[in-house]
Amino acid sequence: MATINRDKAFQFVQASGDPVLSALAAYAIGEKSAAEALQAIQTYQRPDGGWTKTDKDFQGDLSVISTTWVALQWLIWLGGDRTPALERTLSFLRTTQNEAGYWDEPEAIRQFNPPFWMLPGSYPNQLWFTSAVCCKLKELGCEKEVNFEKALEFLRMGWDGVRYPVFVHTHWMVMPLLSLHDTGSVQDKNIILGCKTFLQKAIESSSADPGDLNAVAYASRLAGDIADDLYHKALQHVLNNQADDGGWITHYPEKHRPAFTVEALFLLKKLAHDEDMKPPPVCL
Repeated sequence: MATINRDKAFQFVQASGDPVLSALAAYAIGEKSAAEALQAIQTYQRPDGGWTKTDKDFQGDLSVISTTWVALQWLIWLGGDRTPALERTLSFLRTTQNEAGYWDEPEAIRQFNPPFWMLPGSYPNQLWFTSAVCCKLKELGCEKEVNFEKALEFLRMGWDGVRYPVFVHTHWMVMPLLSLHDTGSVQDKNIILGCKTFLQKAIESSSADPGDLNAVAYASRLAGDIADDLYHKALQHVLNNQADDGGWITHYPEKHRPAFTVEALFLLKKLAHDEDMKPPPVCL
């Protein structure tokens, strides 16, 4: 199996000139503490508790869901503690959840000319936003902070029996979300397996971006045994996708490569942690 060069990955992120991503990468390889990295990322948190600029596709001075869910992932990577930053984020998500259970972007986002996957009023986007928020809240153990069951019902209604509309992303969020939130429901089990099948085909057909396979591997690990074969398939691609300059291959614009590189470092940090947490073998 291929391996990665962590030092080259860290140097690549540092060379990008992004102090927030550099701080995250430094924590991932043990060069900074979680507190130091948290201090760096909080420059992107706004007074209302939401976040901006965590996704390079949006640089507006506005709290939006597309960037706030990314901040939740960062807070998870830094330990998921109930810090003031997390408390403010949870408050923002409580106040922005729609009565029907979903999250959407504010109309004010339009003034910043966002890409179509961030536009408000789009049903596929609402499914994507809601799946991302709920997956990260469940991973944090903070699902009771919002109307979680209403959000799950919204997501269940969006499944057409084969896939979610438009986006690959929704599938890698819903799969671990419903796996972690195990209700024993046949419907949920079918959605989990359907998401897994969709993602397997996306990898085989190369319709999933190479950089996104970091997230697919991470999600499959979260989902547990039911997605173990998908995890190994995605992980092999991740391990093969480090470029000669230390960054991760992607078809997205170059500005995203430092973010994907940080994501790969945290994926491997999680895998190392999972291995350390395994019970010792029983000697007979």
